Formats: sequence, structure tokens, C-alpha cells
Amino acid sequence: MLRWLPLRTTLVIGALAAVALVGLTLGLLQMVSMNARELAMVRSQADAAVLSSKIDSLPPRLSAEEREAEILTMIAARAQEATDGGRCDSGERARALFLYRMADGSVSGTPQLAWPGGTGEVHFRVPAGTACQRAATTAVGVVEDLGGGRQFLSARIYSSDPRLVMRAYLLAAGVAVAFVVLASLLAWGLMRGWRNRLDRFNALLDRADRSGFSERAEEDEGQPEFRLLAHHLNALLGRSEDMIEGMRRLHRHVAHDLRGPVMVARRHLEALGAKTPDEPLIADTDAKLVTVDKRCRMLLGIIDAEVSRRTEGDVVDPGARIRQLIDDMFVYLGDDKDLEFALEAEPAAVRVASDLFDRMIENILGNAVKFATPESTIRCSVTQDGDQIRVAVENDGPGIDEGKIERIFEPGYSSGGADSHGLGLAFVRTVSLRAGGNVQAFNRVNGFGIEISLPAVKEDAGA
Repeated sequence: MLRWLPLRTTLVIGALAAVALVGLTLGLLQMVSMNARELAMVRSQADAAVLSSKIDSLPPRLSAEEREAEILTMIAARAQEATDGGRCDSGERARALFLYRMADGSVSGTPQLAWPGGTGEVHFRVPAGTACQRAATTAVGVVEDLGGGRQFLSARIYSSDPRLVMRAYLLAAGVAVAFVVLASLLAWGLMRGWRNRLDRFNALLDRADRSGFSERAEEDEGQPEFRLLAHHLNALLGRSEDMIEGMRRLHRHVAHDLRGPVMVARRHLEALGAKTPDEPLIADTDAKLVTVDKRCRMLLGIIDAEVSRRTEGDVVDPGARIRQLIDDMFVYLGDDKDLEFALEAEPAAVRVASDLFDRMIENILGNAVKFATPESTIRCSVTQDGDQIRVAVENDGPGIDEGKIERIFEPGYSSGGADSHGLGLAFVRTVSLRAGGNVQAFNRVNGFGIEISLPAVKEDAGA
């Protein structure tokens, strides 16, 4: 089940587990500390009981001075014993502390330890160096009242060894880091497996257009989520295949139904023209049919570009193709306005069907010639920007309102008058998108331009 968890969920679980473990470790340290305190109190009470018993068992015949000397001897002996005679050899950390306070307020017993004050159970700090302690620590004990202003203290140090505490903290930190690393490795493994599966899906979608949406994803994935995704993806590919095939059939029917009647009508007009020479109505009608035929061809060209599988296309040198089109066609079309053509082209290669590329450039150059100012220059350029090849055509004609500039690529939209069918730039956008690129129009100072961007073909791919 963990293999199906999302990456962020896995990281959160690992982080929460690490926090829980750290909390558990700190809680255990607290419990150990509390148990150590309770144990130290029990031991100090036992020490106090033993010392009280020995003091009570002193012979009654002893004078006050002798009794005081005996108590001081017992206190000193126990304080000395608690530190292994001052050698601090024992590893026991809960060392015993003993003090005796005489009637005059003077204190004797464990060296460097001040009288804590209070009666009954007491809790006080023990300075570093006291009773073999390397660092300041804490002790608990009991204060017994012997009467006459005399008291003795029996206490035990209960704080853990600082080295043990540090090791416990390091252990908690190490386990937390281990949990985070383990969660990260688990997430990395999951991410790698998911990435491989997603890469296969993406590769399938990249090939879908070229294969006519006929390929399908494998649905025997181990994870139910990927199996369900593959099922839905296959259903989408199947519907897309049916739609594309339906568009192809529609394209064939439309091509026949649109162009057939136009050709028949023109033949009838030719027959009528032979019988009635110089009839202006027949010539006018034939001109209108020519316009209709041109519009049908352009519309069919857009449909053909949309449903075509020729996404692999040819490796085309944009600069060479534009130069050939200018020399073969547009240098003559520009004579009426006395136009000049300038081309600056970097070496480049794009992958697109060559006939579609030519028609696309013809449409752009045709618009540039149509709207160019007489005796001006139409500037063409081919540049490479990273992995994109940019083909731009600019003229010195009128610009377009910024609010309508994107609409010029919509089928049927035209700003060129009654003789314009509004399909030329729509065809440009269709071919550009089908080749993996895009097209945009822009106003410039005293002019207008259109730029096509297409993916560059790498040298090894074009070889």
C-alpha cells in the first residue's frame, strides 16, 4: 500500500514518524530523569534513617561535646565514602551527600556543598566539582532536625551523566535523520517508478498524432491508479481516432461536394461563352466562381492540415524556401507597387511538410504585398532563438487595432475588403500549430509584421 502513496504524503509520513520518535525519546529521557529522582529520594531517606539510627544509638553518658564529635565523625566518614575516599573511582552517579549543621550555624560534611536550607524533603543545585561531579547537577534529600538548632542533611545526586544525556540526544537526532532519509529514499523510489510510467504515457501521446491515435497504453500496471489512468487514456485515444477518421471522411466528402459543382458550373459557363462571345455577365459569373473555387481550396487546405498525419514532414531550410518563393513569384507580384524584398536568413532547419510551408509563406507574403505602401520594402528574416526558428515578414503598411490583432488568425475574419476570404492566416496558424510551433502578429513603427516560430531540427536529426 505504501507504494501507492503520493510523494508529498510519503514525506509527511516520514517527517511525522521522525517527530514522533524524537518525542518518544525525549519522553523516555524525562521518565528516566523522574525515576532517577524518585530513586535518589528513596536512597537519601534510607541513608537518613540509617544515620538517625546510629545517632540515636550513641551512649547516653556521652557529653554534648563528645556526642557532637561522634556525629561529625559519622558525617565525615559517609561523605568521604561517597566519593571513594576522594578518588572518584566508582561509576555510580547517584552519589550520596551529607552535611551537619551545628547549633552555632557552622556546616561540616561534603566539601564545597552549602547548606540548602529548608526542612523535610529538599531539592537543590549542586555546583560543579562537588562529589566528583564534572558539571553542575541536581540533588534531592531530607533534612533531619536533631534538636537544639542542630540538623543533618542526607541527599543523593540524581541527574544523569551529561555524556549519557548527550548520547541520548544524538541517538534521537540520528534516528530522526534516518527516518527522514528512509522516507526520502522511499519517495525517490516511488517518484522514479511513477516518472517512468508517466514518461511512457507522455511518449505515447507524443506519438499519437503520427500514428493516427492507433496505439494504446498497457493496462496491466501493478498500481490500480495507473491501470485506471491507462484505461481512460485508451478510451480517449479511441475516441480521438474515431473523430480524426470521421474528419478525414468528411474532408473527402466536402472536397467532392464543394469543388465538383464549381467545376461543373465553370464548364457550363465555358460552353455558354463559346456560344455567346463577349457576354459580360458570363465573364463576371466565371470570375466569381474562380473566387469561390479559391476559397474552397483554401478551406480544404485548412481541413487537410488539421487531419493530416504528416507531422514528421520534411526537413526544410526556411531561408532557401523563402528566397525561392520571392524569386519565382513575389518579385513579379510586387512590380505594381514597385516593392523591394529584403531577406536576412541564418542557416536553419525545421521539420514541416514542404508544400504546406510554401503555402503558409505564400499567404503571409501575399498579405504583406497587398497592404504594403508603394515603393517600400518587405523585409523577411529567419533567426534562431534557442531551440526555436523564427520566420518574420514585415511591411510598411497600415497596422491593425490592438484589440483585433489576434482575430486575424480566425477563419473568416478579414480586414482586406470584399475580395478577401479570411482563410489565409487561419491556414498559417493551423500549419504552425501542427508543426509544433506558433504564429503571432504585431504592429511596428509605421508598419506591421507576422512571425512564425517552429522547433529547430538538430543537426543529427536532419542528417
